[in-house]
Amino acid sequence: MNKSYDTRVDYPLSYTFAQDSVVVMEPLAKQIKIDVTSGGWNLIRKTLRINATPINIPLDNPTEIKFLTRSSLIPMISDQLDGLRLIYVVTDTLFFNIEDKVTRKLPVLVDSISIPLSQSYRMTSPISCNVDSAVVSGPKSTMLDMPDYVQLDFSNMNIDGNFDDELSFFVGDHVIVDPPEATVKFQVAKFLAREISIPIERLDFPQDSSSYLADSTILLYYTIMEEDEDDVDESDFSVTVDYSMRNMNDSTVTPILMYAHEKALDIVLASDRIKLMFAEAQ
Repeated sequence: MNKSYDTRVDYPLSYTFAQDSVVVMEPLAKQIKIDVTSGGWNLIRKTLRINATPINIPLDNPTEIKFLTRSSLIPMISDQLDGLRLIYVVTDTLFFNIEDKVTRKLPVLVDSISIPLSQSYRMTSPISCNVDSAVVSGPKSTMLDMPDYVQLDFSNMNIDGNFDDELSFFVGDHVIVDPPEATVKFQVAKFLAREISIPIERLDFPQDSSSYLADSTILLYYTIMEEDEDDVDESDFSVTVDYSMRNMNDSTVTPILMYAHEKALDIVLASDRIKLMFAEAQ
């Protein structure tokens, strides 16, 4: 074992650079493959990582250096091999993807439109969030593409009840947010789609009944909170047609919603024109 031997080893690496001011976008190589020669016992210790001090790679301008070639690595490695003599650097190139770190303080946006509610559910209260801003740090390329706000991540949710939970922020890779989470609260309820037949009230129609409506009722569609469904009936709505506003070209009148129950939402009349009928002259 006192003779000299040649072997190929994966030697550990370390790096020196200002890590607080940059973001490492891709993992740095942890080892480099080299051919070395040394005495048998010393070679065994290095091969088994016994007292093997990593080769340090200084990166004075880490965001500017994209790679180091074999010719650049040889002097660094040769100077730091303790008890071993470098024969050949097998690894051709070490690549680096490091960016400047950018830090911004951004307002927290909770976009009600993007909150994933279950079908037929709606919010019934304002949204409460325990933070109004966050400090966001990340690589320059990502930060330049970010909007002037940061959003909370509601993905993979299907909300069908009152919400009170901690959420992380929706940001890109390598981005850190402080605080990392925010508590959001709001109330939701189930809403039902309903329809009801409403008698049409006539205004200014001829007293002699020479003109009348083809339909005496009209369907009205609306949405209402499930718990309020039984509070509404046809007497809570009024639809009127005004004979003086008839369309002479097609003999129709436009139905007008005069009033509706305050809890009824998204009200739509089934028809926007009603046909006028005329009695035949005797």
